[in-house]
Amino acid sequence: MALHRSVAMVEAVVGLGGQAGILRCNKKLTNETVVLKITNKKDFNKFAEAEEKILEVIAETGRESLNTVTWNDTFMFQGHSCLEFEKLDISLDQYIQENPLGLKEIRPILYQLADALFFLESCQIVHGDLKPVNIMMADRLRRPLKVKLIDFGVAVSNPEDWMGVIRGTPAYMSPEMLLGLPFDLPFDMWSLGCVAAEMLTGAKLFPGGTEHDVISGLSPCHDGSLKDLLVVSPDASDDLEALQSDREAFVDLVTKMLSIDPAQRITPVQMLEHPFFSLNVVRPGELPMPPLA
Repeated sequence: MALHRSVAMVEAVVGLGGQAGILRCNKKLTNETVVLKITNKKDFNKFAEAEEKILEVIAETGRESLNTVTWNDTFMFQGHSCLEFEKLDISLDQYIQENPLGLKEIRPILYQLADALFFLESCQIVHGDLKPVNIMMADRLRRPLKVKLIDFGVAVSNPEDWMGVIRGTPAYMSPEMLLGLPFDLPFDMWSLGCVAAEMLTGAKLFPGGTEHDVISGLSPCHDGSLKDLLVVSPDASDDLEALQSDREAFVDLVTKMLSIDPAQRITPVQMLEHPFFSLNVVRPGELPMPPLA
């Protein structure tokens, strides 16, 4: 099947969601491989328009190529909205399943995601659905551990307009979202805290499939189970050699990311300055911390 813009030939269906399909395509004029997000129904074009507005804000800064996916274009195909993005590799979710992570891998990944939240905060954007399947490895061979945040389909720039509206995925939703309370930028930090814990353990911190399941699991978590991360059985050889101070710094960081009170949750800039990311500590075998600019 050929799509309109620059005669893009569909190579594969990458994913199917409730509102859109994700296609990997080849642009014949340039031989460039891209990803298209095309609405399933014409009635869903309004959601693509809302996402495009968020992407425009990101693109205007000139920083979208760092830790957020690069959006190339928007066009119509047979009445359906199509958003064109750069092609990335596999999701962090798949990467975790195939490659158990140690602290030396988690550190640069988490640092990049903290920088992504720092950037979104400067744009006053709440991503709203930060989770491993919405984090992509850019290129495992050429750019090991380089990640980018994708899918701004439920992102908002005016959170107050969405009070009481449940957004995101239950296992990564903050308490304020689960309870229908006002939410703002700290919502994403909670989600990233859940992702951080999952990178170490390989399992969801709050595995329940519903909002009620997750709320029920909040109390045990904050009664001390986060400290279990100090002694979690490592799957990667790196963790066998990791300094105890490293593990303690990681648990301290995740605990601050998962503060029940959003006002007390660590901010992106505070996170980037946390001891877990101390640049003056030499750790053999680790990639250098990526620059902020």
